[in-house]
Amino acid sequence: MLAAYRNEPHKYAITSDYFEGTLTVTDEYYRELEAAERTNEYVNVRFGYRTLSDGNLALAAWLPDLFERSKAHVEKWAAFHLRNPQWTAEPDERFRNWLQRYVQGSWDVDNGPLFYVGEEIKTINGLTSELVGTPLYKHEIDQTLGYPAAENTHRYQDAHRALYGYFIDGIDKKCISALASKLGRTVPVDNKKTIAALARLLPGLNQSEGFGPAVARVSEQRRLASHGARPKAVAVAAFSKFTEDLRLCLKALKEVTAMLEKEFHVNGEEMRKRHEAKKWLPVIVRSPSAHFSIVGAKQMAGKTVERVEIGFREDIEGVHGSEAMIVYFTDGSIMGLDTGSNAANVAAEHKGLQASEFHVDFMVQWVPESRRKGSESV
Repeated sequence: MLAAYRNEPHKYAITSDYFEGTLTVTDEYYRELEAAERTNEYVNVRFGYRTLSDGNLALAAWLPDLFERSKAHVEKWAAFHLRNPQWTAEPDERFRNWLQRYVQGSWDVDNGPLFYVGEEIKTINGLTSELVGTPLYKHEIDQTLGYPAAENTHRYQDAHRALYGYFIDGIDKKCISALASKLGRTVPVDNKKTIAALARLLPGLNQSEGFGPAVARVSEQRRLASHGARPKAVAVAAFSKFTEDLRLCLKALKEVTAMLEKEFHVNGEEMRKRHEAKKWLPVIVRSPSAHFSIVGAKQMAGKTVERVEIGFREDIEGVHGSEAMIVYFTDGSIMGLDTGSNAANVAAEHKGLQASEFHVDFMVQWVPESRRKGSESV
């Protein structure tokens, strides 16, 4: 059913995990449809997987998505409608999870392994970015990676070929070199395979239960998909096998995280939160004039804060409303912060507006401290 859409990745995006998936259009293609006044060709269908009695998987689509949001695609989907399907008599965990989350509205259903693989890579990247300014993995996995498109060895190998680009080939040698330098170690990376260099940086990976087997599994299936003529495809439970392989990769990534935490005495989740919080900091593009009041804030440098008062500034007739902040320092100095605005100018230029109708808030973005395990903040 999804093959035709997969063949046009510039038009359609398919996300999937263990029990769920979504088919929709790419942002670029939607803009094309808008420009051509053909947005009626839009598609957005949520689907799950249901197991047939022979072990194969069928798609279970949410029909309101198809008939109300994707009308132009109904005929295409109807051609693949199964008449009197024979469903498995065994417990069907995938389908049950999909029903519970998307039909019964229960968000207690856990996510699939691909989601957690992506999350663990984000944790590793946040950690290494904070340590050396470079993510260990050049690409973060998302759910468009895709599960095997059919239950056979070729599609199983193809899925691993895509996974290899993230899990193995996506490791950044420069990051490994920078991490080694921070530890005072010499780890040659130019003439070494990336995996070998990472294992030399983190020797515990050589004896770990997940990392070696995961690398071997992904590498072997990618080799079959990419090198030479591969054997004829045979039927195999590709979807289930790939799910187990992703769980093995997740175990491997957790081992990498744990060893980085041990070597650098940090907490991976805290480092990730700090890294992601920095993205919300305002971007300063130019300096203020020397006479601007904000320049006085530089006097905070080196001072120790004793206490902070926050609240709403006293109303001033004809002036915008504002939050306010007063910072008291241990040396006896005090800094007051409230907001300025051109609200009065705007009100003067537009009939019916009053400056007092405006309210200006402080947008506080807080980046947590960087703490080493067993030591003070750094």
